[in-house]
Amino acid sequence: MPVKHWSAAGLVLTYWCNARCASCYLCCGPEDHAWMSADDAIEHWRQLASASPHGCRVHLTGGEPFGNWPLLIEVARRAKAEGLGPLDKVETNAFWADDEGEARQRLAALDEAGMRRLTISADPYHQQFVPIDRCRLLAAAAVEVLGPGRVQVRWPDWLEHGFDTAAMSPQDREALFVRYATQGRDRLNGRAAGLLAGHPQQKTLKELADENCREPLLRSRHVHIDPDGLVMPGTCAGIVLGIAGPETIQAIWSSLDRDHADRPVVGALAARGPVGLLEMGLVAGYSPRESYAGKCQLCWEIRGRLAAGGLHDGELSPRWMYGVCPCGGNLDARVGQT
Repeated sequence: MPVKHWSAAGLVLTYWCNARCASCYLCCGPEDHAWMSADDAIEHWRQLASASPHGCRVHLTGGEPFGNWPLLIEVARRAKAEGLGPLDKVETNAFWADDEGEARQRLAALDEAGMRRLTISADPYHQQFVPIDRCRLLAAAAVEVLGPGRVQVRWPDWLEHGFDTAAMSPQDREALFVRYATQGRDRLNGRAAGLLAGHPQQKTLKELADENCREPLLRSRHVHIDPDGLVMPGTCAGIVLGIAGPETIQAIWSSLDRDHADRPVVGALAARGPVGLLEMGLVAGYSPRESYAGKCQLCWEIRGRLAAGGLHDGELSPRWMYGVCPCGGNLDARVGQT
């Protein structure tokens, strides 16, 4: 089956974030993570724009891209100056938006640099770390500066009725997270695979046996590129399709199109889903559960065991991600008890 050209891509400027949310599938946090350089970001953007016959919609994300405002606005302005195509969106948790005047200035600068949309994360998980009033301030300012059609909020109902969850007791906060996790809004891989995946409806290995991963790996048209140039499927953190820099993005896509079935991890997942990795996982010491929230939890757990054993480094990276986001454990103890 041919691999679809990538027509949407996120440049993960950093894994740094002020928050360490239970739902984060990229395992971001306030650790001292590196940032993508502006030169690398623009080069990736150039190559993405030319690699697909359909063009490529690029967004800037993290981590928290507003953690380095000079870099964020430089990348946006240089992309516009070079005519690389509109900046599709910028994603933020609004942690920085404590001054309305500054928020308006930054939004106006991004608007001038060609940003189409601003996306604001607002949910029970983020509000453990970011006061919801900052999300509301930024959303209101963005509606006025950009217009309502250019502002997205995850999730609008929480923005309207939500509250800060940091002051809750650990037990009450976990109960709230569990309630939201059962609504099916979250990607249950990365940190979420360990902290939220035990609660939604459970499936046995037999029930997961027919769920392959062909669409997200080969057919979604969406990838992320991280600060080290790792090219990953848009929704599957920790799976590497190639490394931009040593290879061109066109060469990475062509190689995946040619040999994806022969790759131990990607090939098995595309053909059979996470159950296709189970034999490798068992050899590496993985102990299956009786049931799973879904195929993403199973996949993350097996990949974590393989990564811990130093297996398939070429496809399972960055290694630190699997180390800081293992599965299991107490939610508040591992996400940050407050």
